[in-house]
Amino acid sequence: MSTEVVQRKRRSRGRVWLFRFIMLLIVYGVIELIAVGAMKVIHESGSLAMLHSWQKDVASGENVSDGAFETIHPYLGWVHNPQNPGAENVGTRKTPVNHLGFRDDGESVYHRADDVFIVGIAGGSVAFQFSWAAEELLKQKLADHPRVRGRRIQFVRLALSGYKQPQQLIAYSYLTALGAEFDLIINIDGFNETVLGIEENAVSKTALSYPRSWHARSIVIADPRKSADSARLLNLRAKRQKLARDILASPLNGSPLMNLVWYFRDQMAHNELTDLGVEVSASKRTSFIHHGPANSSSDAAVEDEAIAIWQRCSFAMHQLCRANGTLYLHVLQPNQYVPDSKPLTEFEKKKCIDPGGSVEITVQALFPRLIEKGRKMKADGLAFSDQTQVFSAVTESLYVDPWCHFNEEGNRLLCEAIVPEILLLLDQQQPSQIEER
Repeated sequence: MSTEVVQRKRRSRGRVWLFRFIMLLIVYGVIELIAVGAMKVIHESGSLAMLHSWQKDVASGENVSDGAFETIHPYLGWVHNPQNPGAENVGTRKTPVNHLGFRDDGESVYHRADDVFIVGIAGGSVAFQFSWAAEELLKQKLADHPRVRGRRIQFVRLALSGYKQPQQLIAYSYLTALGAEFDLIINIDGFNETVLGIEENAVSKTALSYPRSWHARSIVIADPRKSADSARLLNLRAKRQKLARDILASPLNGSPLMNLVWYFRDQMAHNELTDLGVEVSASKRTSFIHHGPANSSSDAAVEDEAIAIWQRCSFAMHQLCRANGTLYLHVLQPNQYVPDSKPLTEFEKKKCIDPGGSVEITVQALFPRLIEKGRKMKADGLAFSDQTQVFSAVTESLYVDPWCHFNEEGNRLLCEAIVPEILLLLDQQQPSQIEER
């Protein structure tokens, strides 16, 4: 065979391999483009930057499991972990976690002084959002009162999303034990104590007085009888974390296809973790570690106890405040399920209520009783403010979800409504004394 023929064959094979390589690149490029499109389908803002952000959160442990930013607390049930804070925004404002685990831009422990007026905000998510959204307005409204004029107003946030009594009472006591002093405590509550206490705790056979969904939150605490289940949960969290760290360290981290593969593997691990959590939680229905002492077997008795816990804790907070020379205002929060409390807009009807659902049933059964108990507490000298009708004349949308949260305008209206009652308290030198009955 001549040299020329051999060279032609080599050139032919070279062209074939070049063609194959080019086709492979084209196919790979098409697959990568399909992966980019798939990411957009998965999430409207789907992008490599978004996936990389998720990967970093999982790799760091921040989002390796639901509630990973929470940590068990020996007194409060849980707080947020300042070393793994996660993200919780109020509007466009990012809320930091301080060294005690509260979402606050201050340090929680302050001492009374002539140049500062210290206001504590206690409660669940409604109180927490109010403490940020209404902060400047409340400061403006209080600034001209003779007892406040010329003093810096310092907010202290004792509220966290999901908190319910006795967590407010314990949070106040805990901070007091650490040396904190207050001029005024505003406690905004009612929904978590009734709806969450019954629909989450009691339904799951968890003690009413325990923190919200303690059976789920305490799953990280190993019951010696169920150590194998706890190990499986830890292994799945470790699996998600390793997947995220591997893709971040990979030289193919910029590939949409590889990131899409990671996404599906991560979602499978996340779903497996969720399913196992439900399974483990169900298997621990008799665990004292995760459920605490049994509630009454009577639905009526459970409802009575939920209301009694709410009332007793408010009395205790009032009494502690009185002993410490602190003013106390208890606010019953607005709720869209309270009859005739707001003309609902089409948006609110579509997005913010579940007609005939368990939340509506519980609110309509128990909020009238909270209102009545509040009247009795007020007659006994406790400063109680029923704000269930604060939105009754508002025709625009205020609520943003089915769980009683409202927008910035709603927080403004609530602030405007309670300011006169705060000013009335400030006109008093000391909170009035009451006797619990």
